[in-house]
Amino acid sequence: MNTSSSESAGKLLVAVIEKHKCDDVVAEARKAGALGGTVLMGRGTAQSKWLRILGLDDVEKELLYCLLPTHLVRPVMEALRHAPSLARTRGIMFTINVLDVFRPQCSAPTAALSQSQEDIMSDNSQDAPGYELLSIIVNDGGADQVMDAARRAGATGGTVIHARGTARPDDATFFGITIVPEKELVMILSPKADSARIMDSIRADFQNAEPGSGIAFRTPVESFETLGTKKD
Repeated sequence: MNTSSSESAGKLLVAVIEKHKCDDVVAEARKAGALGGTVLMGRGTAQSKWLRILGLDDVEKELLYCLLPTHLVRPVMEALRHAPSLARTRGIMFTINVLDVFRPQCSAPTAALSQSQEDIMSDNSQDAPGYELLSIIVNDGGADQVMDAARRAGATGGTVIHARGTARPDDATFFGITIVPEKELVMILSPKADSARIMDSIRADFQNAEPGSGIAFRTPVESFETLGTKKD
């Protein structure tokens, strides 16, 4: 698929919230025009070293991935921000630009996720929050090492998602790189000014790791917001 960088097929709304709250988020998003989303299970990473010593640092999280046409992003986020059912919920939400959409068994163009370039530019210009999403995929058990390195560079926390690779048993190696099916995805939302330093710290911590043991990349984030008013 050839898609110009100046075009957009919509936005991906990502919400990271407390466990068992995703149904409330989806319900409020639907009221504002969203069609639904995908829920992933993850865990947060607490900062307190005493909680980590006691083994109480992991907090279960839910992630909602919701694909939206650009003109619905602001109404949906406003609805989530002001929803009474989410007032006591702790979480964050942000959007990522989507350049192309593929839906199996759907031959019609995704016109509902299209918008003029002028509208897209206008929507982007009003946000410019200066955040980036750091995505680090490592073999199972490597997430804590990633977070330790990230914290040393100023990261305040992250979300860990358990995942797996797609290799078949007979694809155990690829160009000499061992493929381990069990993976962990670490997602860190960082101010743009800090993200390079955090990535450098992670890279330095893994410089002696086995080839193929992980990959890391950064993506720009739009419309960053917090959810709820819950305090410690």
